[in-house]
Amino acid sequence: MHTSFVIAAVISAFAVTASAAPFETSYVLSAPHADFLMQLEKAADAPGRTGAAARKAADLLGPHMEVEERVVLPFLAHTQAVARGQAPTDPQILTRLQTLSAELPRLQDAEIEVVTALVDLFAAAEEDGQPEISRLAERMIWHQTNDADVLYPAAVLVGYSVHAETAEADPAGRPTVPVPLYGRDPMPMMGVGNPHHTGNTRP
Repeated sequence: MHTSFVIAAVISAFAVTASAAPFETSYVLSAPHADFLMQLEKAADAPGRTGAAARKAADLLGPHMEVEERVVLPFLAHTQAVARGQAPTDPQILTRLQTLSAELPRLQDAEIEVVTALVDLFAAAEEDGQPEISRLAERMIWHQTNDADVLYPAAVLVGYSVHAETAEADPAGRPTVPVPLYGRDPMPMMGVGNPHHTGNTRP
């Protein structure tokens, strides 16, 4: 249900991005990043382990979000057009797809580092009796996992749709669509277990 909500929110957001530049991250996608970073910076002022954990998370998250906004999220400005079968042409799309393909593995590695730091922040805030900060960390964990599991693959698919309108697709150069971030054996995360578990126990 949480993922469905994110998808619905993202799709509805594109209804107000028609005035955005052709290859820029829309405000509705960048605004949560700015808000989360602002709250992390505030949490970093907390004393003890909580403040130190928030500082580490903020230092990792800032550069990571910058890459997302430069490489991944601009593709999603074309989502509505692609859904209508009216994907625009973009002479730079193949170069952009190659950049996305090169960055996705690094972005996924960075996601693991960021989420690990946020899990540490959650634990520290719980231990220090900082419920607002622990809830912030939990919201951010789910935000980051949804970015990797929903928005990254969506960006790849949108990019291919635009590429198909611009030139004949080259299957050999196709970027790899990212797999679920944590696979079958995720890191422990606040007792929620594997968020991708489907109940299928077959190997």
